[in-house]
Amino acid sequence: MDVDARIEGLQAEVDRLQGRVDQLEAAMGMTIAAPLEWRLTPAEQRVFGVLMARELATKDAVMAGVYRDAGRDEPEIKIVGVFVCKIRAKLKRFEIPIETVWGQGYRLPAAAKARVRERLALEAA
Repeated sequence: MDVDARIEGLQAEVDRLQGRVDQLEAAMGMTIAAPLEWRLTPAEQRVFGVLMARELATKDAVMAGVYRDAGRDEPEIKIVGVFVCKIRAKLKRFEIPIETVWGQGYRLPAAAKARVRERLALEAA
C-alpha cells in the first residue's frame, strides 16, 4: 500500500472517530454553552450540560461528564452536591431551578429546560 493511500485511510478513521466523540459528548451534555452572564466555571458548565441532556442526572452521570474524560483521579462523589449548590445560587436570579430527586440525583424541570433552550437560541441568532 502506498503512503498516500495509508494516510487517506487513517484520516478517514480519525474523522469517523471524531464524529463518534462528538455524538457521545452531545449525549452527555458536554456541548451546551451557558450564557456568559451566568458565570459558570467550566466544570459547572459540564454539570449543567449533563442536567440539560438527561431527564434525571445521577451523581455518577455528573461525575462522568465532569471528570472521566480527563483521565485524572476523581474527587469524592460529594463534589456533585457542591457543584449543584453553586450552580443553584448562580441560576437563582434567572429562575432556573435544579430539583433534587432524593436518593437518585438531580433534574431540571421541563419548563426550565425550555426557557434555557429559548435563551440559547436567542443568543445563537
